[in-house]
Amino acid sequence: MAVTDLRVSGDELDRIRDKHPAWHIWMSQARRWWAARKGQITPGRNRDARWSMAIDADTSEDLDRQLEEQSLLG
Repeated sequence: MAVTDLRVSGDELDRIRDKHPAWHIWMSQARRWWAARKGQITPGRNRDARWSMAIDADTSEDLDRQLEEQSLLG
């Protein structure tokens, strides 16, 4: 598969990045959406087990949903 086939709409990528500025967001060569928390993270002792440093999804919509859930967890 050529790299040009992996392009994501710049608008879609910008939209999700603007909505979740605390996360570094990209699409992998495997065409999966990824997000990793930015900055120095100090895990708390009582952190929810669902809290994640990085998440992935098949679609931008699924990634957006997961990022919304993560924002509720801290």
